[in-house]
Amino acid sequence: MMQQKCPNIPAVFAEADVFITGGTGFMGKVLIEKLLRSCPQIARVFVLMRAKRGKSLEDRLKLITDGVLFDMLKRENPEVLKKIQPIEGDCTMLKLGMSHESMERMKDVQFVFHAAASVRFDDPLKDAILINTRSTREVLDWAKTLRKLRAVVHVSTTYCNPELMHVEEKIYPPKMDWREAIRMAEMFDNALLETVKEKLTQFAPNTYTYTKALAEQICYEYRNDIPLVVFRPSIVTNTETEPLMGWVDNFNGPIGLLLGCASGVVRTGLLDLEKRINCIPVDVSIKAIIVAAWKRATTDEQGTLPVYNSAAEPEKTINYGTMLYDGKVLFDRTPLSNMLWAPGGTTTSNKYCFYLVFFCCQLLPAIIVDTLLRVAGKVPFLLRLNRKIFDAQVSLRYFMNNEWVFKTENFKELEYTLTADDRKDFSTNYFVRGMMEYYESAILGGRRYLLKEPDENIAYALKKYKRLRVLNYTLKFALSFLIVYFIYKKYIV
Repeated sequence: MMQQKCPNIPAVFAEADVFITGGTGFMGKVLIEKLLRSCPQIARVFVLMRAKRGKSLEDRLKLITDGVLFDMLKRENPEVLKKIQPIEGDCTMLKLGMSHESMERMKDVQFVFHAAASVRFDDPLKDAILINTRSTREVLDWAKTLRKLRAVVHVSTTYCNPELMHVEEKIYPPKMDWREAIRMAEMFDNALLETVKEKLTQFAPNTYTYTKALAEQICYEYRNDIPLVVFRPSIVTNTETEPLMGWVDNFNGPIGLLLGCASGVVRTGLLDLEKRINCIPVDVSIKAIIVAAWKRATTDEQGTLPVYNSAAEPEKTINYGTMLYDGKVLFDRTPLSNMLWAPGGTTTSNKYCFYLVFFCCQLLPAIIVDTLLRVAGKVPFLLRLNRKIFDAQVSLRYFMNNEWVFKTENFKELEYTLTADDRKDFSTNYFVRGMMEYYESAILGGRRYLLKEPDENIAYALKKYKRLRVLNYTLKFALSFLIVYFIYKKYIV
């Protein structure tokens, strides 16, 4: 078969320069680590980075590589880290904010991975267009100047057309001309665009998915100019196996909901328990991205635009009810040591019921606790935290009360295009140990890497958990008794 005649992935990336946007993000970090570890003969990995106050690019890069994600690489081949070269720039700027000297330095780049995006759902439309849409045009315009270019991978999202409940691996018709959208973002200020946002976006649930869809239109128009791939992950979650099990660096997706429930802070959820959630481990998606780039570079498909939905098949998804139930079972075994109250609460898909329950079960207790903290001379935090939780749940309502089915034939085909040599390091099979086992490692990963709780304090956490459960049941019994007693005294006696 043709794919057996192709050089393997490390050989294709050997001596090749690579350029990555979004390298400081969740997926970007895993991509950098995987390329360096599994393609050790790679030439240079250029990473677009913004300078931040008080920190040089080298300081920011060191902060990333000092993380546990790179521990295996540092043990096995620490010298390869020198191949990471930060490039000062900014995806919100024209030409990505790169200097002429930087572009000249990168003139031999062969592979481009455009993963930069603002994933905030509540970004003003102007900001979202500049970073998610215009940056894509800037990346592709620059890529057209690269004389040795072999593949460009644009990282999109399976939810960029959220009104479609069945999503195929193709580019859908535009909701707006991307050139006009960019022109408006460049001409008008935030206030004006926010005034007409609903009309412009056709009442899209958020600016993130809308502007990512516009970016796909740009890719479609550039398909004849450069070897391009559109890669759409679903909800990207903890690593499954490599370079370490359960690693994660953010509270996005189901892990944030599970940890919030486990801490006792989240007492109510605005979601439909029957709806299924589609998650894909980050290491699986990253391997698939590299395979997609390799395939694009080694096949003659000029003028085509391969689209990959990196999503779980229906039989490998679970509904929110099962996820929360399994999460409770798992947290019964490994609770958090810093939980504020015993986990529990209720869920509803009705926003008005949610508002009422949230006020009674989260806001009022937060006000009381913060008041006590002030009296004790400590810094209040619970009310501010609950505001963030409320905003997050409202912004995610559309996605937690709907369900999507993603066609994944192209994504699954990547596994079969691999050479025998590559299957060991780049297999895109997932949940190979089982879904329950994966979520158990994800919860442990959230505990370790997000909350910085060592495994050694699990025994202490179990004791605290038991005490809080007894206190929780005692308080509920006392409140129930008082209510019954009040009713008895007022209406019966």
